[in-house]
Amino acid sequence: MMNRRDFIRSMVIGIGAFCLGGWQKLVRAEDREYYRLVVLGDPHLPVRVLQHPKQGDQQAILAAKNGVIQDINAWDDVDAVTVVGDIVEQRAVPKEYAYIRQFFGRLTRKLWVINGNHDFLYKDEPKANGKPDLADAASWKRKLEYFRTFWQLPKRWYTKEVGKYHLIFLSAEDGPLPTAIGAEQLEWLTADLEDHKQTPTLIFFHGPLYKTLLDYSDSVNTKRSIAMPEERLHPLLDANPQVMLWVSGHTHTPCTNASYAAVGINQYNAHTYDIHNDCMDRKQITTNSLYLYPDRIEVKTFNHKTGQWIPEFDRKFPVQ
Repeated sequence: MMNRRDFIRSMVIGIGAFCLGGWQKLVRAEDREYYRLVVLGDPHLPVRVLQHPKQGDQQAILAAKNGVIQDINAWDDVDAVTVVGDIVEQRAVPKEYAYIRQFFGRLTRKLWVINGNHDFLYKDEPKANGKPDLADAASWKRKLEYFRTFWQLPKRWYTKEVGKYHLIFLSAEDGPLPTAIGAEQLEWLTADLEDHKQTPTLIFFHGPLYKTLLDYSDSVNTKRSIAMPEERLHPLLDANPQVMLWVSGHTHTPCTNASYAAVGINQYNAHTYDIHNDCMDRKQITTNSLYLYPDRIEVKTFNHKTGQWIPEFDRKFPVQ
C-alpha cells in the first residue's frame, strides 16, 4: 500500500509532468537494451551572484538551468539523474535549499545526489568581499547532516544496482580539503569493492581523479581539486579492475577544454576512466548521459542551448 509520503511524491511528479506538456509515455528500461543515467555537474542553485553580478546574466543562467530539467523530462528513455555535488549556490543556507526543493520538484525522473564542498564546507555568512568563508568542523558536521536529511538518505554514501552494474555514490566530507573522503567511508568503500569484484562498477564523487585533466590552471591536479586521499585511493582503484568509470564534477571543466573528453588523458589507470562534468552555472549548459548496455557503456554529451548532441565527445567502454 502506498504511504502518505509516496502518495504526495507521486502527485508532485504527476503535476510536474502535466505542466510540462501533458502525460508522457516512457520507454521502460526492460523494453530497451540500455539503462540511461543523466549526470548534472555542479548546479550551484539558484545562481552564483558573485560570479554573475548582472541581473540579466543571472536570469539567462536560471533559464538555462530550468531548460535542462525540461529537456530531461522530455526524453522518454531517462531512468535516473545523478548530481555530482555543489548543488547549493555557495554556502548551503536555507534560501538555497528552498530554491533547490522547487527546482528539482519539477523533475519527473529518479534523482540520486551526492554532496560537494559548497554543500558543507563554508560558513553561513560570506567574507567581506562576498566569497565563502571556511567554517569549523562542527559546522561541517551540521551541514552534512542537513544534506543527508534533506535528501532523505540513510547515509551520505550508498550504492545502487542497475542491471549488471554496481553504482557507488561517495561523499566529500573531510575538510578543510574540498574533495576528501574520511576514514570510515574509505573502510566502507574498500569492503564494498571487495564484495563486488566481479561486477562492473561506476563511482560517483565530486572530485576528479589525479592527472585525469591537463594542467590547464594552477588549481587543477592539486590537493584542493582532486579526490583525496590520493595515496589511499590510487592503490585501492588499482586493486579493483571492476571499477570502469569515476564520474566527477568540481573543476567546472567546460567541454571546450582539450581534456574534457580525451580518453587518453582521462584514463587514470589500466581500467578506470574519469568522466568529467561541467558546472551548470552557465548560459550554455552541457550534460553527459551514460548508456549502460550489457556489454558496454556509452557516454554522450548534449548541448542544451543548441538542442544537439556533440558527437566528437562520444565515448565507448567495453565491459570485460
